Amino acid sequence: MTNYWIAKYIEDPMRNEPRNVGIFVEHNGAKAARFIGDRDDGTFDARKLGNKFTYPNVYTQWRTYWKREMSSGIETLVRAKTANYFVELGGEVNDVGGDSADEVCTFLFHLIVGGGALDAYQWNVDDDGNVSLATEIAATLDHLQLLESERALFARHPVVKERPVTGHHVTHTPSFSQRNGRLYVFDHIDLNGTRPTKIKERAGLLGYMFSDIRAAENDLQAYSLVRPPMENTSDAIDYAKKVLGSESSIVNWLDANARGAFLEERRNVADAA
Repeated sequence: MTNYWIAKYIEDPMRNEPRNVGIFVEHNGAKAARFIGDRDDGTFDARKLGNKFTYPNVYTQWRTYWKREMSSGIETLVRAKTANYFVELGGEVNDVGGDSADEVCTFLFHLIVGGGALDAYQWNVDDDGNVSLATEIAATLDHLQLLESERALFARHPVVKERPVTGHHVTHTPSFSQRNGRLYVFDHIDLNGTRPTKIKERAGLLGYMFSDIRAAENDLQAYSLVRPPMENTSDAIDYAKKVLGSESSIVNWLDANARGAFLEERRNVADAA
C-alpha cells in the first residue's frame, strides 16, 4: 500500500486559503518527502522560495522539522498542527509499478505542488490527439453560443474554458466547466492514442480531478467526453473506462445521440434562471 500526505501553508488564517507546499509518501515501508525549495538531490535552495512566503525563515524551520521527524511516523506530524502550517492525509496511490518511494514522491510533488499534470507526466502540448479533441469540443460549444464569449451574451450560465476549480486538496483547471448553482465539470480523452501508458495516465488524472473536486463540492456532475478507439479492447482502454466510469458520466463524443443529449443539457443549464 502506498499512502501520501500533503504539507500545507495558510498565509492568513482569517481567509483560510491553504496552499500545498510539500508531499510525504510511505511506500513499502520506505518514507520520502519533497518540499518547495528542494532541489532534485534533496538539498535546499532558499532562492527557489521566491516570494511564496511572508516569513520564509518560518517555513524553512517547518521544512527542517518535517524532514527530521517524519522517520518517527508521519501521523505524528499530522498532530503537530498550527494555524499556518499543518499536514493532512492525501490518500492512497495505486498502480505505482516498480517505482520507489522517492520516485512516487517526486511525481506527486510535481502533480499536486508543482506545475501540475504537464509537469508530472511530462506530456507534450498535443499528446495523442487530445488537443484536437478539445478544439473540436470548444468549436461546437462556440457554434451553439454556449461557450463564454461575445457570441454567448444571452447565455445566463455559459460554459467556460480552463477556469480554476478548487478541490479538497488541489486547485484544478478542467478543460470546461459550467455553474448554475450546481457545478458541472467536463474534460476530454482520446482513446485512440498510440501510447497505452499515456491513456492510463490521463484517465487517472481525470479520475483524480473529478474525485478531488467532488470532495469539495457537494453537488458536482462530472463528464468524460471520450473519442472512442478504433480497436475496442486493450488493457489501457479497459482501465480508462473503469476509472472514468466510477468518477464521471462517459459521453461518446462521436455518437450523435449521446453528443446531442449532452449539448442539450448544456443549453438547459445555460438558459435556466
